[in-house]
Amino acid sequence: MTKNKPKPGIGAFSEIYGRTIENRVLEHLLENQDLDNAIGDIARELEISRPKAYEVMKMFKKKGYVKKSRIVGKTQLYILNKDNRRVKLFLKNFMDCLKIVAEEYGDRSFINSGRSVGMASARNF
Repeated sequence: MTKNKPKPGIGAFSEIYGRTIENRVLEHLLENQDLDNAIGDIARELEISRPKAYEVMKMFKKKGYVKKSRIVGKTQLYILNKDNRRVKLFLKNFMDCLKIVAEEYGDRSFINSGRSVGMASARNF
């Protein structure tokens, strides 16, 4: 019997707030909040089209959720804009989602550690 492969980019945050492509991209950015992100890499990891990833990132840039970080070769990289008020709220909600999953699985070390990310967004809880 073959088990269905879980869809990439569906973690606790997307399960709670909705499985939209926008939420999946946002969750990816929250998971990698201190890293530079290339749009092509986001598309590949989440198994979404590059045009859709560009569309979502353009919207996030317009809303101030992401900002350009640097260019490597010909690739523009982006980082989560932690100064944005809504991003601060997203980060809090993201951590709360992880805490709920950690509690469900009895992982008290995560809850008390103050780690910003760690359980890969508790994918497929």
